[in-house]
Amino acid sequence: MDEAENWLSLPRPQWSHHEIAIWGGASEDDLAIANGYLEVAEIAARHWIAHGPNDFLPIPILYNYRHSIELTLKWLIRTAAGCAVQEGYGGPEDLSPAKLDERLRTHNIRKLADCLNRYLALLDLPKPERRIDPESWKQLNWLDSEDATGETFRYAVVGHGPHRAAARPVQQNVNFYELVNELHKLAHLLWGGYASHLSVYEYWQTEYIEEMRAAGY
Repeated sequence: MDEAENWLSLPRPQWSHHEIAIWGGASEDDLAIANGYLEVAEIAARHWIAHGPNDFLPIPILYNYRHSIELTLKWLIRTAAGCAVQEGYGGPEDLSPAKLDERLRTHNIRKLADCLNRYLALLDLPKPERRIDPESWKQLNWLDSEDATGETFRYAVVGHGPHRAAARPVQQNVNFYELVNELHKLAHLLWGGYASHLSVYEYWQTEYIEEMRAAGY
């Protein structure tokens, strides 16, 4: 490798087995990938904090936090729907896999949050847990107002044809730390709090149903 190639290359890991990445398989779902986006966002945010302002980083950092939140919401929706079906839900909501796939074919955070609220309300949870908490709801609304389509934090120009426009037409000075810190807390609460809580609910629900079947009910 000549000097130019060496300069362009990433540093090689200390041990050869650290060069290997594993992906795919049954354990890979939206929540697992959401964790990756969340970790990438946090690493970049901490780098921005530690090394001083770098104005090329904030928009990609916001995108990674946003995408982690979007994927976590989709996982929560699928899990809540599955739990409702296991509990015998037979109401007006169509919780079939095909309908879920159709409903989740969106990048709109508000639509996803609304859907999660409806599905949480179907579960046998304490009343305060049947809705997204008010502070998280406020942050989700802000995120939706800033990037309703999943494009604003992804591109410099959004839309098509006559609707094509700059994502950020006016230069602004933003307190990025305060903004990203709130998003950071929201992403961790959804991924580590809501998802963990719903996973435990799903586990005990399955255990209860199996015990009832074994007892002949």
